Amino acid sequence: MAIGMAIAAHLIGHTRDGARSLLEHEQASWLWTRLRAGFPDAFSCELMPDHLHLVTPPGGRARFVRVLAMFTARFGVRFDVIVEIANTADIAMRMIRYGFHNPLRDSLVTDPYAWKWSTLRDLVGAAYPVWTHAPRVARALGVKPEGLVRRVTQSADLRPRRPELAPIAAVSMCALQDATAAALRIDCFTEHMLGRQLLVQAAHAIGMPVTAQLAAAVGRSGRTIRRDRARRHPALSAVLLCLADARLRHARTGGFTRER
Repeated sequence: MAIGMAIAAHLIGHTRDGARSLLEHEQASWLWTRLRAGFPDAFSCELMPDHLHLVTPPGGRARFVRVLAMFTARFGVRFDVIVEIANTADIAMRMIRYGFHNPLRDSLVTDPYAWKWSTLRDLVGAAYPVWTHAPRVARALGVKPEGLVRRVTQSADLRPRRPELAPIAAVSMCALQDATAAALRIDCFTEHMLGRQLLVQAAHAIGMPVTAQLAAAVGRSGRTIRRDRARRHPALSAVLLCLADARLRHARTGGFTRER
């Protein structure tokens, strides 16, 4: 790509009047869903308590402002918007890495993979639905897919280990619930039908037998549990990845789990 041609825009929305409510689940989920729908070609996104980062192809400022205006109308939180332009892939990747590392700079987590509202999880397949598919982002930025995650996470001071599926030994029901909630970015587990189905499928995948505890946790009969586990959902791999890597389900801020 020629130097000087814009290839990405870094859209930043800062809340006004000291508001720090963006991680309350209703607000975060609403904002995440609308941004994902409005920017299906985004490269990255992160929500913070009082601001958000969105790196996209150029030309999305008006859409960004509209989403924030709808958020203001619903939740009463107002924003100031900043736009930064990248004219090389290296600059775009620095912008993406800046967002991924933002929770660490604010001392909210100690690892970028531990942040719930970050598309870094999407890049490695630890979330469902996936917003930022790694092959698409890599192709848009002109880099090899196998090197993308390293380039947007690693720096001279930080080299986080990429989550990987691993054999899973016996786990607690709480860990299963946390992994399912983490993969789906949900808060109220018992009211989420897909979450209950995925917990059953994850339990079956790791060899956990059908028990009264499992039936009680998902509010389903043994017969329904046997039916659920026979229908493998595409999100199951994300749940198993979250189950295999505690970083993905033990976020301290903006998260959904209990420290154990």
